[in-house]
Amino acid sequence: MKKLLIFLISVAPLTISAQALTEVQIRDFKTQTIAKNKVIQTMQADFIQKKHLDFMSKDIETFGKMAFAKPDKLNWQYTKPYQYRIVFQKDKITVNDAGNISQMKADNKVFKKINNLIVSSISGDMFNEKEFAMTFAKSGKSILVKLLPKDKTLLKYVSEIHLYFDVDSVVERVKLIEPSKDYAEILFSNKKLNTKIDEANFKM
Repeated sequence: MKKLLIFLISVAPLTISAQALTEVQIRDFKTQTIAKNKVIQTMQADFIQKKHLDFMSKDIETFGKMAFAKPDKLNWQYTKPYQYRIVFQKDKITVNDAGNISQMKADNKVFKKINNLIVSSISGDMFNEKEFAMTFAKSGKSILVKLLPKDKTLLKYVSEIHLYFDVDSVVERVKLIEPSKDYAEILFSNKKLNTKIDEANFKM
């Protein structure tokens, strides 16, 4: 459970300066991202997660891989330095912690919202203004979308979400900032879109 919470409540701000997008640029970005989302059925990638805690002098690095299939299947697997796997499917969360398998329903309000956020972030379908206040900016070669949760319960765990999109309107980094300002940074690499995914990825 501790590792699950570390995964669910992670990710962070960068120091790269960002330039706000104009209304026209925001509209064009949304249109392009939504269009891209419609054609993405699956995504596979490797990732590095860097967890930063103020009381530690060095960030904690973990490595892994993910697989996502529409509408709601997500396999998130840490491979180094420990073995830990989380499978989200519909309203169920299954966890394999070094061989110890447990299952729970995602009926907890916060789990549901974070699960939906993860899936929406990967698929590019996250422009829900009822759930988040949003700002859009250019950051280096990426588009940075900042999401501020409106839900008071979620705000206890996540104060701000940063999503970085590459030039192809695909998420390349996902960041969740905790109220304490501790954070982690997840960077995706070796992304594969619309390739066949073995169903075993979504089963324990």
